[in-house]
Amino acid sequence: MYSCPSDPKSDQARDPGGGKVTLYPTTYGFNFGTWFVFDPGTGRGGDGAFFPNSGLAFRDFLDGTSNTLMASEVKAWQPYTRNAGPPSTNVPNSLAEVQAAVASGARFKTTGHTEWPDGRVHHEGFTTTLPPNTFVPYTVGGTTYDCDYNSWQEGRNGGAGRPTYAAITSRSYHSGSVNVLLMDGSARTISNSIDCSIWRGLGTRSGGEVVGAF
Repeated sequence: MYSCPSDPKSDQARDPGGGKVTLYPTTYGFNFGTWFVFDPGTGRGGDGAFFPNSGLAFRDFLDGTSNTLMASEVKAWQPYTRNAGPPSTNVPNSLAEVQAAVASGARFKTTGHTEWPDGRVHHEGFTTTLPPNTFVPYTVGGTTYDCDYNSWQEGRNGGAGRPTYAAITSRSYHSGSVNVLLMDGSARTISNSIDCSIWRGLGTRSGGEVVGAF
């Protein structure tokens, strides 16, 4: 139900070991906003539709439910780095800046979007830092991957955890587009060529942007 049949790894089970339950990927991620996701020390969350312990209601979506993303496609078993950086907490405004953030991550993993019960953005979400299907090259052991980034796992070590900044790109195996779900319950197809400012506008719940994407 939560996996796109076009994703060749959508039914590839993950055994986390240690007697834990077998996990299956999800290829539909929830909208965690532009870049900043969550600060466990203050409880402050990002500008998207979801963040940990948010308790958001429709009244909080000042941009309108028809102008705000709820969910979008993501790829199962997505490579990503985590738990260090970023070089700057400012929103990255170029592919090079996102690459620098990816390179700052202390750990490289290929298990993104395989553990939706975990609740963290690299497993159950996406951010609008970059437009859909933007290729973010990161080379490990001579192999170049299309890579995501999470600065710190949300809530790790409780209140002593660091703030989370994430570039988790919406991706699909469709040609030139991703499918999205808006907060009003309607579905749309978004082109890879969408202007980044419009894509980010769709990702914020109360940014006051005039989107004009549809």
